Amino acid sequence: MMGKRELNKARKRAEIVDIATRSFFERGYADTSMSAIAEELGGSKATLWAHFSSKEDLFAAVIDQQVDGFSQDIDEVLTSQTYSVPALRRFCLRFLECLLRNNAIQLFMLVLGEGERFPEVREMFFSRGPAKIRQHVHEFYAPHFGEAEAEKLTQLTVSSITGFRSDMLLRPKKPSKAEQERYINGLVELIAAWDSVRNAS
Repeated sequence: MMGKRELNKARKRAEIVDIATRSFFERGYADTSMSAIAEELGGSKATLWAHFSSKEDLFAAVIDQQVDGFSQDIDEVLTSQTYSVPALRRFCLRFLECLLRNNAIQLFMLVLGEGERFPEVREMFFSRGPAKIRQHVHEFYAPHFGEAEAEKLTQLTVSSITGFRSDMLLRPKKPSKAEQERYINGLVELIAAWDSVRNAS
């Protein structure tokens, strides 16, 4: 249980992160300033600086908040799961669904747009988001396939689904749910078929 002071501090921090999220998504990393966030927050700039020492620190908090929600959904279908075709299909469908949420797309576009000018943005995002997801996927595959094959399958699975998401974003007309499921089914069938051949040899 948090005391009143700690609770108020946590609420203020959450408010700052919410304001910063909107600003980063709407203006981009370069055009978001600590001064503008402090102004929207109200009160003194000291309040903002008491919670976050820099724009990079604040951006990291925004990424962590976005990734935490994403990771919880992924963990729900991966944690304590052993490899099976149905479990793999559930994970792949959930992964694509999470990638297509508005906040996930906005964060992806932000990192893509600002990553060249600000490499720290790309590095921060990768270490806090994709790297964690890849570790979860690797741990899902490893008990069944072994470490080396799990690494290859992790790369195949994550790259296939994130690549499909990018393809969807470029299309004038978004693929239907049925089309999305067909893509996932094809990926899962490919992995399952390879596993069958591996076991037979």
